[in-house]
Order: sequence, then C-alpha cells, then structure tokens
Amino acid sequence: MVNPNEALVIISQPVHQQAYETVVAAQEAGLLHSFRNGLYRTGRGLSNPALLRLLPAGPRATIDRAQRRRWHKEIDATKVSTVSRYHLIALAARPMLGLAGYRGWNRERFPWDIDRWAHERFDAAVGRSLDRTVGHARIVHAWEGAALATLGAARKRGLITVLDVAGSFEYTASAIAEEGGAPPPADLVRRVKSERELADFLFVPSEFVKSCLLENGVPERSIVKIPYGVDLSAFAPEETSSERPFTVLFAGRIGLRKGVTYLLEAWSSLQLPDAELVLIGSPDKHGSQLLSRYEGQYRYIPQVPLFELHRWFQSSDLFVFPSLAEGSALVTYMALGAGLPMVTTVNSGSVLRDGVEGFLVPPRDVAALADRVRLLHDDPALRRRMGVAARATMLDSYTWAHYRSRVGSAYRAMLDGRDPRVSLEPPLPA
Repeated sequence: MVNPNEALVIISQPVHQQAYETVVAAQEAGLLHSFRNGLYRTGRGLSNPALLRLLPAGPRATIDRAQRRRWHKEIDATKVSTVSRYHLIALAARPMLGLAGYRGWNRERFPWDIDRWAHERFDAAVGRSLDRTVGHARIVHAWEGAALATLGAARKRGLITVLDVAGSFEYTASAIAEEGGAPPPADLVRRVKSERELADFLFVPSEFVKSCLLENGVPERSIVKIPYGVDLSAFAPEETSSERPFTVLFAGRIGLRKGVTYLLEAWSSLQLPDAELVLIGSPDKHGSQLLSRYEGQYRYIPQVPLFELHRWFQSSDLFVFPSLAEGSALVTYMALGAGLPMVTTVNSGSVLRDGVEGFLVPPRDVAALADRVRLLHDDPALRRRMGVAARATMLDSYTWAHYRSRVGSAYRAMLDGRDPRVSLEPPLPA
C-alpha cells in the first residue's frame, strides 16, 4: 500500500491553469513530490518582484499580468519548481512580433510557433532535471505537447508515466482542415504519437477524447477518463433583470474550431425579437473575418479575465457552444454551474445530457442549432427547468472537489497496482 509519508507524484505542466487543480489533487492525497511549471508566481527566482522591476515598462507589465494569473491559493509554493525563461521570452516577444493572443499550429500568421518553442524547451529542461530531483517519486504526470523528454526520462528511471490528454488532437486536425485551415506540422504529429507511446496511462476528460485515442491506436486499458470540474462559488446562478433582452452567450476562441460560423448563421436566420447574441473571446485571422462578415448581428466583448467571466454567465439566459472539436471545454462546466441551459455538440466534450440540462446538436447543423435556440427562447419554463438541472448535476458530480478526489484515487490505484479506471472515488455517473 501507499506510504503516506512519501511524496510520490511529480506533475509537469508549462502554463495551463487547470493543471493547478491536478496539483491540489496530489497535494490533498498527500502524494505531491513537486510541481514543475513554466510560469507560476512563487515569489522566487524570475518571479521575484525585484527582478521584474529591472525590465522595461512594456515587457514588465506583460509579464506581471501573466504572473498574477499564475497562482493558486491552495498550492504549497515550496513544492513548485519553475523553468520560466522560455515562457517569459515568449510572453515578452509575442506583443513585439504582433502575436498577441496567438495560439495553435496555424502558421498563416507567422511561421514560428513561439508557444510551442517554449513548451518543448520547458519539457527538455524538466527531462534533464529528473535525474537530479526524483527522490521518492514513483509517478510522473505531464501534458500532451510538453511531455516527450519528461516521460522519456521517467521511463528510463522505471517510473509510472501519465500523459494528460486535454484535447482531441486528430479530431481537431480534421475539423480545422475541413474548415479550410492548415494541418498540424508533421513533426508535431510525430511528437504527439511518441508521447502517447511513452505513457503507461493517459488521463482524458471526455468520451470524445477517449474515442479519438482509441481510433488512433491507444489501448483502452491505458485510458482513464476523469472529467473536469467547476468552482461553484464563482459560477452560480443569480437573479437578473427581466427588462433586459433574451441573451445568448458564447465564450471561447473565435475561429474555425469552435463552430462560431454556424452559430452566427443560425442566429442571423432566427431574427428573434428583443434578443442579443454576446460573443466573448479573442479572434484569430479567420475569426476576425467572420466578425466582419456578420457585423451588426452580435455584441462583441474582447477576452475577459477568468475572475470576471462568471458575471457574463449570470447575466445570460442561454449558453451556446457549437464546437467542432474539444477535449472537454471548461466553459461548458461554467455555464452549467451558473444554472444556464446549454446548446452544444457531442464534440465539445461536455457532460451535458441531451434533453436534461440542455440540448446536443450535430456539429455544423445550422437548422438544428437554430431550432433549439428558438425552442429555449420561446419556453421560459423549459429554460428554468434545464437550468435547475444543470446546477444540480454540477453539485452532484462535477465540482473541482470531485475532480481532485478522482485524480487522487487514480494515483493511489496506480501506486498499489490496481486498475485506476475502476478505482475512481467518487465513481463517474452512469
């Protein structure tokens, strides 16, 4: 059995903030060895405020804003080890290169993916460091796209390797290609495949991601499904004025993958009285063209900080997220937690049940999307019923506390030689 006095899990993730909940999960289970991160405000090293003051005003402000978001009140900062130099370079360079908000592999805007460069160098640095700092560790948990060197080093030391697969890589590539976007670089495809081959277990957040892995050769015995969660103290229902218009909300990247094209087509066809569509999120090149084409059909809000996002859910009547490919979009958990009925696709990786908390529609089906939006516009009682069910589902099964408990139980099962797929506590809903 697991010795509770040994710190057994190393977690390595360069920047994604949802990984903080994974770190807290290991910490609550008494298993956290260390958290290797690219940008985290420990107050030491390159996040020392005294060092920041030495930078020019522009880069200093950019880095300071990023670091203020990179902190979690429940994480023991003494367990955090940062490799910041690569992501600080990326942060400082992006505005100067005109890449503010740039993400992903679409190289039409710029031939060099600076974020990927930073992730891969972070991964290499963590891999080198494992030879010096493993100690009692028995599990190394890293994220797809920044795990090749890390998991490779862990395997050489005979450690259990976990790859967190937050997205549906091949499904996403297909969706973007079908929309006219660029395919992923061949070396990135090879890297993703190699990372999977190094993993003893792959954590996925949804059946959609699981299907993607199964179709691409990953054995089912290695795949552990653990959905995400939501902070229900922030994302909670709130009484809103009956005098405002019926408000449909979308939040996410505005581009090819999220299905915004089909949302705008459906909304334009509806011509609902006293209603507005609110779009929150930064656009890529395709998204900017889309916003221009449908100008006047929506209200646009640039990217909103996470600590303010709940207000937009609370002042809306319906959340619509017609994504073509996701892992398990966190905004769908936020919407359900806020008591909003939702119209989305299976491809969003949402935990929504069709006809209970909202409706599932096929991706790219403008008619079905418009039909469900109209139905919920016309039936306030149905909206209220689905909203109540949405909040209840999150309370029962999908808080961050549920996520943390499931991750901790999966770690313990792996350490004890049990199958983590059937050892999750609490069990996943049927």
